Formats: sequence, structure tokens, C-alpha cells
Amino acid sequence: MASKNYIGVDVGGTKMHFAYVEDSKVVKEFKSSTDAFRSQDEIIDDLKKGIAELLDDKVAGIGLGVPGLIDVEEGIVYNVANIPAWKNVPLKATLSAHFNLPVFIGNDANCFALGEKYFGKGQQYKDLVAVAMGTGTGAGVLVNNTLHVGNLSMAGEFGGIYYKDSNYEDYCSGKFFKRTYNTEGKDLAERAANGDAEAQKAFDSLGEHVAHLIETIIYAYGPQAIIIGGSLSNSFSLFEANMKEVLKKFPHQNALQTTAIIPSNNSDIPVLGAAALVPYNLEA
Repeated sequence: MASKNYIGVDVGGTKMHFAYVEDSKVVKEFKSSTDAFRSQDEIIDDLKKGIAELLDDKVAGIGLGVPGLIDVEEGIVYNVANIPAWKNVPLKATLSAHFNLPVFIGNDANCFALGEKYFGKGQQYKDLVAVAMGTGTGAGVLVNNTLHVGNLSMAGEFGGIYYKDSNYEDYCSGKFFKRTYNTEGKDLAERAANGDAEAQKAFDSLGEHVAHLIETIIYAYGPQAIIIGGSLSNSFSLFEANMKEVLKKFPHQNALQTTAIIPSNNSDIPVLGAAALVPYNLEA
């Protein structure tokens, strides 16, 4: 029987999350600072050290989720949000040669979608869009159980679509609260949870914008499910009601009513999704 043990790494501009995944669960993990303004090689050396700490002879492969433009086939990272030195990094070839194991690289939003498909709320859906709303807005798209990544992993980059005076990312991520209310979403969420009417109005506004993003996603891909993740998913209950109220005006209610719209509830999904790159590619 093929091993179902994998190592996943969620690479971010602030931290790197390393996890050993066995039988669909994170059994060992740790996080380290990315220290993102160092050289390309210094950061890759830290990746090697972190992976080596978890590695054993049961591991079938290594998956890495990276927030940037990626050539998925070749495993080349063209650039990474908040890691300035990473330009045209042959990450797959470098790590697979070092560890003599299969290595797969994916955009972090695509990894989020795979994490939900393999280990989360997306297991029953073959057509799925998983939207990450945190510091930015991006999505992973599964069509007939297959990732649709597009050229350089551009499929699902809904945050860059023009909306109102800017784009969806400025209205459906933490940037919305900063640019509109000059505060952090976490602070507003605490106030809203304590009954602050003005803070709740901010989340009502967010719900309106998320509703329009959902409409765009339905028009683009017609998925069976839209899973909302990222840090804003923790506040789903604060914007859900107005989101649904705005969606009542969507002209295609049959499509809407047959699309599940659900929040992610597993904080390990990003790193589980990185690990899921291994079975997704090896079992294809």
C-alpha cells in the first residue's frame, strides 16, 4: 500500500508552517519566521532544515504552498508576495534533488482548495471554489475534481478583478477595514461581538461586497460549493446575514440555491493543502 504520509509547508511572507501529515491529520508541526528580506538561498536553506526535522522513511513526498506566480509543471516560483528575493526560483528541482523525493509546488490559494477537497468541507463536491479572504483575496478552483490553475496559476485570482473604484481585494479582505475604517478587522470583530452597532455596520458592508464576489464566482465557474477561508472566515457569522440578504437580488436563484456557501473551520487547512499536493499529483 502506498504511503499516506506527507510533509506540507505553507510558506508566507511572515512565517513558514511545517507539518507532518499522517492519515489525513497533522501529527507533528512547527512554525518559523520567514525573515523574508534575506537572500533567496538563505530562505531555501531554512526550508531544507525545517523539512529535514520532520522527514522519515515513511514520507511519500513534499508539498509546498507559496503565495505567488508559479509554473506548476516545472515547479518554478516566479515571484512571491512579501519575499522580495524570490524571483524565478527552481524550487521543485532544488528540493527534490536535495531530498530525493517527489516535490510539488502550488499557489497557496490552490492549496487551500486542495486542503478542503482532501481533508475539509469540500470532500463531497467535484466542482468547488475555495476563496481565501485575509490580507488579500484569492481562490483555488476545482473543476470535476481537477485543479484549474490556468497560466502561471492565475485562475481564481478574483481579488484583481475591477470592482467599484478599485478591485475585489480592496473590498473583500482585511484591506477593506483598513482603507474604509482605518482599523483592523480583528478589532471591529471584537466590537461587533460585544454589540457595537457601528462595527456591525462595517461587517454588513463587507457582506454586501462578498455577495457580489460570490455572484462573480457563480457566473465564472458555476461551482457546487464556495468555501470561504482566510482570517475573515472567523467572522463569517458577522457578515453572513447581509451577504444572504444581498444575494436575494441575484437573478439566477436556482443556481444560487444549489450552491453551498460555507465557511472553512480548520486552521490547518493551508498546510494540509500543501501536503495534499502530493497525493493529488501522485495519484492522478
